[in-house]
Amino acid sequence: IIFSVDYLYLFPSWDRVHSGIMGRIFSFLLLLFFGLGYSLGVDRPRSSVNPHVVDVLLRTYGGDVDFVGFALRGLDRFAGRLFRAVHIVVPKQTVPHFKFLERPRSWDLIPRYLHGVDEFTKGYNQQMYDKIHSDEFSDAEFMYHLDSDLVMTRAVHWSDLFSEDLKPWLPLRRWENMGGSQVWKSKTDHMVNLTCPFGFMVRHGLIYPRIVYRLLRERIRQVHGVSVREYFLARGGQIGSEFEALGLVAWSLCRDRVALWNMDETPWRSYVNQARSWDGLTGRQILFYECLLSTVSPGPIVGPVNNRTALLLKNGEAQARHCEELLTPEILNDLNR
Repeated sequence: IIFSVDYLYLFPSWDRVHSGIMGRIFSFLLLLFFGLGYSLGVDRPRSSVNPHVVDVLLRTYGGDVDFVGFALRGLDRFAGRLFRAVHIVVPKQTVPHFKFLERPRSWDLIPRYLHGVDEFTKGYNQQMYDKIHSDEFSDAEFMYHLDSDLVMTRAVHWSDLFSEDLKPWLPLRRWENMGGSQVWKSKTDHMVNLTCPFGFMVRHGLIYPRIVYRLLRERIRQVHGVSVREYFLARGGQIGSEFEALGLVAWSLCRDRVALWNMDETPWRSYVNQARSWDGLTGRQILFYECLLSTVSPGPIVGPVNNRTALLLKNGEAQARHCEELLTPEILNDLNR
């Protein structure tokens, strides 16, 4: 319709040819203006084929700032069309250290929003408290949790997150097969006064319906007669595992909202690589991540890069040889799918 309008009335002193040319230029600029305005001003799922709105919550702290950049690049590289937004949650005093990662509303990359929180308890319990309030940072239907020291290593598909009937996977394993993670059972059972034969902190990339967070908080208040904040302050020490608690509540109180994945029966095909962030980011890890993510989202090299690693990253031929050494055949096969 716009291109068929007669623009003579806009340019009365011009002939029809000149007014037609200018009219079409004006039409193109008008369409471009409204198109950009829509793309930058509207929050929407990353793909029209996604039946659910899923946001990522990444709770981190200042000591992991170098790792976070790689975790976010991995999201862009391997899962860019699955998520609507990433919410980076950090202690309020460390917000300036993470400002460079913020990216509100983008045409082809996942938007990132930075949230600063007030701390009232020690680090581990504080991050747990923040995660069980994930639904307060976003209005998404589902929240996906990504640790700051995780980097995706292959394309992530909708089926990695949801079952065929569009319920999020709740992975589980019998407690007797949980190894050292069994230490979390008694603490989690005390928190919510529920028990079951399964543990739930069995893999990375956990996703929950937003109702689970509210049900967990309500359960803590109901069982202990105090607010969630008061419960965290009163307990001291390590309270438990947020993912065990969320999984236990989902399994016990809203099992119809999730799809169970029994890890004892069906192994999970992982799509992440985890480094021990408390050991710091080594030059070899940086080179590995750059090799893995080099095809997209090039970013500044951060962290303790030694001279040899920096030289390798600047020398394409040398980097290619070392990438072949660092990337396992399994990872290379996944990248080529």
